[in-house]
Amino acid sequence: MQKFEIKESIKIPRILIDFERGIINLIGRSTLEKPDEFYPKVIDVINLYINNPHQTTKVLVDLEYYNTKSAEYLFLILNRIDSLHKENKSEVKIFWHYDPDDYGIIGDINNLKATLQSNVYAIEYELA
Repeated sequence: MQKFEIKESIKIPRILIDFERGIINLIGRSTLEKPDEFYPKVIDVINLYINNPHQTTKVLVDLEYYNTKSAEYLFLILNRIDSLHKENKSEVKIFWHYDPDDYGIIGDINNLKATLQSNVYAIEYELA
């Protein structure tokens, strides 16, 4: 598999996993009422990537909003990707774009920075 992509909708984020370039993107909103029907399929593809990762893995998280249940899956995905870094299989860099007024997301980013071994870069949106 070279690429896996799910197009963004009102409730589903755009997800791109580019196996050849080592890029994983999660962009948009995740407000699924039943994320248990959606995210396990994404995790299956993440596991395929983990079995044969690129030497550098760049993760872009640019989620405007996500609900609590989606957050659980998001953190599960990021922890799975972090295993690549822990096991020295890939250098993992996570770039998380956020609104500086969204204290919930800021808290989540800080939690990840404290929990993950991968480099987590918090990037503020430029507000006009």
